[in-house]
Parts: sequence; C-alpha cells; structure tokens
Amino acid sequence: MSDSELLVAVLARFARLLPAASELPEILDELMRSAIDVLEPGGVTVALSAQLRGDRSELFTGIPEDLLELEVCQRDHDRGPGVVAHACGAPVTVTEIGSYGDLWPEYTTLAGRHRISSVAAVPMRLDATEAGVLSLYSRTPRRWTGQDLSVATLLAGMATGHIATANLVHRHQRVTEQLQHALTTRIVVEQAKGVIAHVHHTTPDAAFELIRSHARRNRVTVHAVAHGIVALGLRI
Repeated sequence: MSDSELLVAVLARFARLLPAASELPEILDELMRSAIDVLEPGGVTVALSAQLRGDRSELFTGIPEDLLELEVCQRDHDRGPGVVAHACGAPVTVTEIGSYGDLWPEYTTLAGRHRISSVAAVPMRLDATEAGVLSLYSRTPRRWTGQDLSVATLLAGMATGHIATANLVHRHQRVTEQLQHALTTRIVVEQAKGVIAHVHHTTPDAAFELIRSHARRNRVTVHAVAHGIVALGLRI
C-alpha cells in the first residue's frame, strides 16, 4: 500500500468514528494510532486542555504511556515545545532536543532519559475550537517535513471536531435528562397536591403549602415529601 493509499485508509477509518457514540478515550486513541500508522513516529502523546473538557484538569494520554512524563513535565514547568505550540497556535518542530537545554532544561533532561531525540508538537485546532496539543516523538534525529506537519494537523483537526461534537452531544443529553427529571418531579408534586387536597378537603394551592411546610420542618425536598405521599402513603 502506498503512502497516499495508507493516508486515505486511515482518514476513512477516523471519519467513520461516530462522536455521538464515542467516548473521549476512544477518540484520542484513534488519533494516536492514526498518527502512528501514517507518520511512523517512535511515540505519540496528547495533552488535552482543561477548557475543552469543561473542568479544571488537563488530560494526558500517550503511546507508549511512559512518554506522559514529558507532558507532565511541560505542565509543571510551563515550558517545552508543546507549551509553545499551544501558545502560538502553530506547529513546533525540534530535530535535536538536546540543543534546547538552556531553553527547556527539565524537558530536555527527561527527553534524554527516554531516549527521545526529536519532537513535533502540533496544536489541536478546528476553527475557533482549541483542544490541546498532539506531539510526535522520534528516538533518532528527524527533520519533520511539511507533509508530516500537514498530515498531523489534519488528524489533530479531525480529532478536535470529534471531541467538540461528542461534548455537544453529551451536553444535550444532560439537558434532556435534567428536563425529564424536572418534568417527573412536577408530575409527582401535582399528584401529591391532589392527594393532600382530597384528604384535607382543601385547594391544591393550600395542599402545596402543607407539603412545603412539612419539607421545611424535616429539612428535606418538596419532591421527597411528594414521593412519600404518592408512593409510600405518607400523610401530613
């Protein structure tokens, strides 16, 4: 299979990944394996930004996993090729990491321990969405070509699109679940109002005040009291 045929096959495989049915680890794993299949680096890592994840923590993953130490090192010291690539929004390539000891001392020392000679850090971006950084590693000096960076940027962009879509789907699912819960709660409360109104021969509004007062006295929610009335036979 030629390089172009391999690239088409990998892109087709990646495109078939359905974000709506895929979890984040599956998307990132497909990104890394696609990069390995096409570009044949000695290792790959992904540093996913906390902002895209919607929490305060970054997410690191890599093949092999021991290369994650390089991502943690960059995070802890706020310097390294990935940090620069993310800040400037453009790929950063290094042929000989050892020559950057003055600029990134902790990173270059750790790279030496892992026998890493070269790195290409590519921002994961799609339009206005910034996801993080895809880093490619070589254990021998490697001059990363324009084609290498174009392919890596394409894969990183596809992954970013998948992640953004998956996040959107998950947000919609959460909203739907919240609305369903609110509707269910409202139905139970209305049923409980009817029961208490019948028991006390009063209006639904007055029955609701009885339910709410009982909830306050016992430091529970109105829904909990309503559920007790409807499902457990509680009478107040």
